Amino acid sequence: MKRTMLFLMMVLFSVAAVGNAAEKKVTKASNPVVQQVTQQVIVLPNQVQWHAGPPAIPGAQMAVLDGDMHKAGFFVARIKFPAGAKIAPHYHGNVERVTVISGTVKLAMGVTQDNPTVLPAGSYFSIPPKTVHNAWVDEETVLQIATRGPWSMHAVTGAK
Repeated sequence: MKRTMLFLMMVLFSVAAVGNAAEKKVTKASNPVVQQVTQQVIVLPNQVQWHAGPPAIPGAQMAVLDGDMHKAGFFVARIKFPAGAKIAPHYHGNVERVTVISGTVKLAMGVTQDNPTVLPAGSYFSIPPKTVHNAWVDEETVLQIATRGPWSMHAVTGAK
């Protein structure tokens, strides 16, 4: 029994060491010059600095909470949609990871508004790069985007 436990522990530590080494190798390979630096970020609700949102969404406001959405790397941003806002069919160059902070968003895949998924506050969705989707809100709604930049929004030509 002791030999079996000792063997299992050796296997477990070996797997952990190999996984750790592989993770370090991937980090160095993806960015050999720049070391990742993490800084503390604390933003209280009354400290969120809202600015004009994407021109394609009239009345929308945006706030970057962490990072720089225009550069490669992780960022967190919020987008506030006014009641009745419609987000025309579009896609993003990177994965889009979104949490619904308040309100409700109706998300439809493709260029039509057929069969939307209704996502109330607390919902989360993730969409692969270059996946066409559209959305709309009936009430003021705040979404939080937490993903890797650079962030881009590409309108789908010919979509209504």
